[in-house]
Parts: sequence; C-alpha cells; structure tokens
Amino acid sequence: MTKKETSKKSTWEKLNIAAKKDSSKPTNEKTPPSTENEKLEEEQLITSPSYKALEAQLIKTENQLNEVKNQFAKLEEQKIYQLAEMDNIQRRSKRDVENAYKFSLEKFIKELLPIKDSLEAALNHVETKEQDAALSGIQLTLKQLQSLLEKHGVKPIEPTGQPFDSHFHEAMLIEENAEFAPNTIIKVLQKGYLLHERLIRPARVVVSKAKEKTS
Repeated sequence: MTKKETSKKSTWEKLNIAAKKDSSKPTNEKTPPSTENEKLEEEQLITSPSYKALEAQLIKTENQLNEVKNQFAKLEEQKIYQLAEMDNIQRRSKRDVENAYKFSLEKFIKELLPIKDSLEAALNHVETKEQDAALSGIQLTLKQLQSLLEKHGVKPIEPTGQPFDSHFHEAMLIEENAEFAPNTIIKVLQKGYLLHERLIRPARVVVSKAKEKTS
C-alpha cells in the first residue's frame, strides 16, 4: 500500500468515526430556547403594529358590547314602565266605570231628597187622631222611599251630639249651650246624605258655643 493510499484510508476512517458519533445522538433532542430570546420575541409581538391593531379592535368591540347592554337595560326599563302605566290606565278606567254607575243617579236623588224632607215634616206636624189614615199613608210612603234610597247606596247623616265637621255639616246657627262642649252639633235642621260614602248634601245644623262670661 502506498503512502497516498494510507493517507486516504486514515481520512475516511476519521469521517466514519465522526458520522457514527453524530448518529449516536438522539434525533429528537433540541436545544431549549433561551429565556432572553422568549422575552425579546414577546416584546416584539406586543409592540408590533398588527398586535396593537388587534388590541384596539378588541377594545372597540367591548365598548360596542357595553353600549348594546346599556340599550337593552333601557328597553327593559321602558317595558316595565309601559306595563305599569297600562295597568294604571286599566285600573283608572275600571274605577271610572264603577263611579259612573254608582253616581249616575246622583242628580235624580238630589231632586228627590226635598220630597222626603216634606214627608218627614208632615209627619212631625200631625197632631190629631182624625188624621190617622192620612198619617199611615204618609208613613208608608216615607218608608218605601227610604228603602229605595238605601237600595241605591244613600245614607242619611245624623250628627246630633257629634263635633262639627265642615266637610259634612253646614252651620246655620250658633247657640250658647252649657250641656254640650263648644263646637258640638246640638240640633239638625235638615238631614245630610251620602251616596256611596260621597257627600251629596251636607247636614244643616245648629252648633253650640260656650257661654260668655258676664263681668
């Protein structure tokens, strides 16, 4: 073997040994990236124009979502308000219809009350026994009239002995009276009446006052 051939053989053996060493290493072994490189890549990603544009779009989308939520909340409030208003309208309408029915006869009853007053006055002035037949007829008529008025929700106000109340009573006279406390009704000159608890005619009354001290 010549010197040249010996040199080639030696070089070939060296290459084979190096190849074997490289092949003996695991093929899946990777060198882990450095922490500094990762931080650098993250900083580059955050500061990149595409990332900023994406972040801006995300903020805009969140703002739009919040605006939609606020609009939805306002619509819900309007819905609740409208439902409550409709309920109020229905109740008012029902009350108005009921009142119209209850008080539809108010004008007629007001005109009827003086007739009742006259019948009661006639009974109070009957004194002789010769008028017993007429008296019975008046009493019966008055009783029927009273029943008719009660049937339609009419009640008399009989405030004798009660404190004077300007909402239900009309003072016609004021008299000194030691038996009653001041501002007390001592006599009813004309009865008052309520229609379904609403005043349609105040009672005309005489009111007491304290006696004036004489010097």
